[in-house]
Formats: sequence, C-alpha cells, structure tokens
Amino acid sequence: MASPSGGNGKQPAPKQPATFYFAYGSNLHLKQMKRRCPHSRYIGRARLVNYRWQINERGYANVVKTDGFWVDGLVYEIDAADEAKLDINEGVSKNAYAKKTMRAQLFRAPGNLYRRPTSWIVDRGGPSKILRQAREAAPKQPEQPQHWTQEVLVYISLNFTTDSPPKEEYINRINFGLTDARALGMEDDYISNCIRPFIPAPTRSQRAPGGATAEKGKQVARGLKRNASPRTGEKSPARPGRAPKRPDNQTPQQTTTSRPRSQTVPRRPGATSQQHPPPPPPPPPLPPRPVPPLPPRPVPRYRDAPIIVVEEYHFSCRSI
Repeated sequence: MASPSGGNGKQPAPKQPATFYFAYGSNLHLKQMKRRCPHSRYIGRARLVNYRWQINERGYANVVKTDGFWVDGLVYEIDAADEAKLDINEGVSKNAYAKKTMRAQLFRAPGNLYRRPTSWIVDRGGPSKILRQAREAAPKQPEQPQHWTQEVLVYISLNFTTDSPPKEEYINRINFGLTDARALGMEDDYISNCIRPFIPAPTRSQRAPGGATAEKGKQVARGLKRNASPRTGEKSPARPGRAPKRPDNQTPQQTTTSRPRSQTVPRRPGATSQQHPPPPPPPPPLPPRPVPPLPPRPVPRYRDAPIIVVEEYHFSCRSI
C-alpha cells in the first residue's frame, strides 16, 4: 500500500511557528531590518509595560524593569533563520544581550501594511509614503487599531543597566528608526520624554527634503563625479575598453581649450561675446588735503637794564 505522502514515503517537515520579535532600538529602522532579517514581516506596534528605555554603558539601547514606565516599539514576524541572524547581531553569545519572552500590548497594523514583508515596504518608499498614498487614494475615517496581549521576543541586557551616553554612530541609526516608527504611529510624547534624554534630535543639515535624516557618509557632493579619482600626480586611467584620444583626433573645441590664451581662434564677425562685462573703473583718487601754515614765531623782546661796570685798581708801594 502506497503512503499518502507520495512514492518516497517521506513526510514533509512540519512548519515551525513564527516568532513575534519586539524591536525598540535601531531595528525600528525598516531598511536595517530588511538587511538583517530579509524574511521578516511587519505586524504592528507594541507596548512593554513596567519597563524603561535607556542607553546602557555599552552605548546601545536597553530596557530595564521599572514600575510605572513603558517602552514602545515595533513587532516583526521572523522565522528561525532571521532569529539566528538577530542572535549574532545582538551579541547573544558574548552575553551582550539575553533573549526573553515577555507579554506586550500589540496594536495591529493597518490593512495595507499588516504582515507585509519588510522588503516590500522599503522597496516602495517606506511606511510614510505607502500610508500617504493610501489616504490620497481612498480618504476615509481612520480605523481603530485592534489590540491584544501577545508574547514577544525581547533582547534585553541584564549585565549592563547603567544610564550612559550613546555611541556616536548609534545616534543616526536610532533617528532613522524613529522616523519610521513615528510614521507607523509612535507617539511624539514618548519620543520626547523617554528617548530624547539619551538621543539628540537631528539638526537641519542632517534632514533630507522629505523629513527623514540624511544618512551620513552616503551623500555625494554636487558637481563632483562619483568615480573621480583623487589628484595624486599620476595620469588619469581611461575607461576600460576605450583608448584615450590622440591629439590629431581631437575636436576643434578640445584643440581650442588646449592652446595658449594668446593663440585662441578669433571670433567670427557678429558673434556675441559670452564673457562677463569688464568691471567698472575704480573711482578717482581724492585730492590732497591742504595743510594750514604754521603760525609765526614770536619775536623775543628785551627790556632795558642798567649796566654796572666795575673797574679794579692795583696799588703798589715802593721805598725810595
């Protein structure tokens, strides 16, 4: 009797249940989540009650047990392969983070984003663009999000729990994630009161035209070629498969630019000059200021005074 599964008699491997992963740090950024967990799907927002958000002494985000506080984040559905990659990125083997299953209040994403692959959301411009296009296509009253209590996977640091400043490179990654999280419904009050004491807001020079922060080190200066090589004194290499032009194959414009200034080709009659007009002549110099003459020196006056002449006489006595 043949087995119902086929001729080989092998049963298909049972599908492992998916894991709901709670992200509260740099994995709020969907572009980073797409790179780290390519099979992940977006589920919605979640709130972890009686925990507080912090930057620990390692310079990275963490949650610590504190009554009266809560931590907001995003929930992704991940498989076993994505979870293994997260273990490596979070440093589980180095005791940087530990994996814990906690109960969180889960708020379901809108219908056009619920269980969408993270790569699908990123490739279509991000959550802000998708939600804006949905509102423009079918404007209607916003639906109340469904919410329930769900067990989620949380990476928490138990050995490093002291409030500390963040690493410099980590600031931009958190701000990227906050841009996506705000578009997905994270409240501004939570960002201002819980995250901004540790993570400064991006400046205007770091913001892109659409409101997102500009990624550091990936912008190309205007007017510069991407493949321009630095000036090292060596000859610039030609393009592969294309030999440099010989002097006799140059165009008239190229030969004109290589000539000295005194040997340029004269313009045709009637041609308009594209050069800028000469600058106006400088103003004439000011006339010298007249120097007033010096006043006459006073003539000294002498008063008449009596003159006393003293004559001296010498007498000598001689004996006769």
